[in-house]
Amino acid sequence: MTMARSFYDKTINPQQKKVQTPSSLWAVCGLSVLVTLSACNTLPPQSKVQTPQYISDIHTSETSLAHVIQPLEEKNPNLTGYHILYDPLEALAARINLIEKSEKTLDLQYYIWDNDKIGSMALHAIIQAADRGVKVRLLMDDNNAKAMEGIYLALDQHVNIDVKLFNPYRFRKFRAMDLVLDLKRMNRRMHNKSFIADHQIALIGGRNMSNQYYNASDNYQFSDLDVMLVGSAVKDINQSFDDYWNHSYAYKVRDIINPQTHPLRYESLKQQLEDHYQDITVQNYLNLANRSHAFDEWLHNNIQFDWVKAEVIKDSPDKIKDKAKVEQHLNFQMVHHLDKPTSSVDLVSAYFVPEKEGSEKLQHLAESGVKVRILTNSYKANDVAIVHAFYAKYRKELLQSGVQLYEFLPAMDDLENDESTKEMSKQTKISLRGLSRSSLHAKMMALDDKQVFIGSFNFDPRSANLNTENGVILNSPSLAHAIHTTMDQQLNRYAYHLVLNAENKIQWIKKTGGTEKIYLTEPRMKWWKQAGLKIVSWLPLEGFM
Repeated sequence: MTMARSFYDKTINPQQKKVQTPSSLWAVCGLSVLVTLSACNTLPPQSKVQTPQYISDIHTSETSLAHVIQPLEEKNPNLTGYHILYDPLEALAARINLIEKSEKTLDLQYYIWDNDKIGSMALHAIIQAADRGVKVRLLMDDNNAKAMEGIYLALDQHVNIDVKLFNPYRFRKFRAMDLVLDLKRMNRRMHNKSFIADHQIALIGGRNMSNQYYNASDNYQFSDLDVMLVGSAVKDINQSFDDYWNHSYAYKVRDIINPQTHPLRYESLKQQLEDHYQDITVQNYLNLANRSHAFDEWLHNNIQFDWVKAEVIKDSPDKIKDKAKVEQHLNFQMVHHLDKPTSSVDLVSAYFVPEKEGSEKLQHLAESGVKVRILTNSYKANDVAIVHAFYAKYRKELLQSGVQLYEFLPAMDDLENDESTKEMSKQTKISLRGLSRSSLHAKMMALDDKQVFIGSFNFDPRSANLNTENGVILNSPSLAHAIHTTMDQQLNRYAYHLVLNAENKIQWIKKTGGTEKIYLTEPRMKWWKQAGLKIVSWLPLEGFM
């Protein structure tokens, strides 16, 4: 309120000569506030009407990727081929190789793109693609774009690269002003992740373009996954990208960022990225990534996709305006495309806040005989501590009903002694401590031996009601079975198992080898932090988590 008032005060001219009566002065102040609020609740004006761009504007049926994928599609009509990218090095190798093999188009939609080892590596490949004629569309949510403004503006100078920011801040330098004056809009973000090469192959899931998603951070790594798709689902992902790209909230970067505040130009950026690419640690990292999966060999000689019925589910971009119809919400589509489970539910979510209704549904499933397992972050592994407060309030009632809860370990005890981890640390100069620390970031659910959801959607109120998300439901019994089996075998290695003791209090069980350690209080959490989060959980903030 103080910030808002100081801003409004500046709208009154202190040099005005006419003496105002107290009542007229208040009227002027009130009118000034109303006008200012009205102005601040609108997006920056578009400099001109933007010509819509569509996937269909550029034909890609004669590209090399199309020659590989289309014969497979003809053998599997109306089906989707998928390949799960569990390994972070393979996930990066897939992206870099697809950029290098693209010939006509690259359509990239992300929530975060950092100016770090991974982000710069990908931008280097993108510029090379643009130089050989590939049309690149980069659509970024503006929430994390401040540090990248100059880079986006420089990229946009390339004739083949268009950059847009989604739901931009009005006040570029003092973003807090927007949060004060236009919180409803600014609190809604485009959280989607999609990567589309030549309209033929798409990647969606939880990974952004930043070090911690690809085992390249000195601090910690996100445990995540995404899925490579071909066939029927790609058409829907293509359409969704167009919907966002042509939406009124998608602004050309050159229309909202002042170039005078960013001296970086395209040629300078290109040279900086080339210098970064030649760094020995970057080259070593790329070599390790390509070694993790011989992508080129796989794509051209031994390609293996599982072909299944699939449904792409996604929020309408109008959700940011709070104007999307109910059926245009991802969570509505998820409910209607998922079968009712009869035997098992395995849910993996980095930020899990079920709210009262979701908690009751999970309890009902467990009480009816369905095996319900939930894996989310422990307090120490969670990179957004406040979310933990609103998850923790539901733990006891979920456990009482028979729901099994697991919380992801912040670090693996044996990982620092792993030889491959040591090799990666040595060759890439990435901290061994950082490589051994983890935070769960995956969003996935497997129902019975039937269906699997993978996407950007966290099972929390923010994903359900505020942010836009995307994902895919794969009707794959083999994948669902594999997930259930993997969790059976690995959960105790990667997570605390929560149980209720005889006094109806939560215990955290950590199994290492053949030994078992029981924690009577929340592991690695000071009593005063626990008390603070308990107080926070009483506040009316759950709907924003």
